[in-house]
Amino acid sequence: MIGYQQQHTDGDFRVVFLHGSGGGPDTSFMDFFTEQMIAFGAEVVRPDFPYWEKVRETGKTRPPNKMPVLVDAIDELLAMLQQDGKPLVLMGKSLGSRVMLRLADKHQASKLIALGFPFYPPQKPENSRLQELAMTSVSGLILQGTRDPFSKPLQAAKVELPNNWQLQWLDGADHSFAATKAKAANTAGLWRQAANAIKEFMQ
Repeated sequence: MIGYQQQHTDGDFRVVFLHGSGGGPDTSFMDFFTEQMIAFGAEVVRPDFPYWEKVRETGKTRPPNKMPVLVDAIDELLAMLQQDGKPLVLMGKSLGSRVMLRLADKHQASKLIALGFPFYPPQKPENSRLQELAMTSVSGLILQGTRDPFSKPLQAAKVELPNNWQLQWLDGADHSFAATKAKAANTAGLWRQAANAIKEFMQ
């Protein structure tokens, strides 16, 4: 079983919040949105993907595991956590949002939240991940920065998402919802904007 952090265990519903490929579960980004979900009344669980456990052990960066390994690890965790039947929301940052798509229906998630979905790898934009959104019929919200390199082709073309998905743009935000260096003071506002969108979606 992978390691995980569990906060506000008396929350009315459970958010399992999956981290991105490079930052792990303890970044200021992950901390902020965890705090927001707790304020909305949630229990929040932040797992370590298997490769991140190795990062913790060695202090050295590592590439993510292959997708099946990531999915199997979270599948096992969800099977254990959800024995209590608590309402489940899955939330993911970038890579984490791809993993949650593959488990949402199996574990009867009520809602999905993707923070910076990696639609198109910047180095290989022809490898679209749009089709992955059709892996689930669960209602989902995608929050995406207009400066996110993973969504440039999406902005250039008229693309229709599956009907169960909402897409909201954060003007001036990058893949981690940060503003430009020249407008760094705007980052806090972008994060609050994202949190407000989540709150509205959850109601």
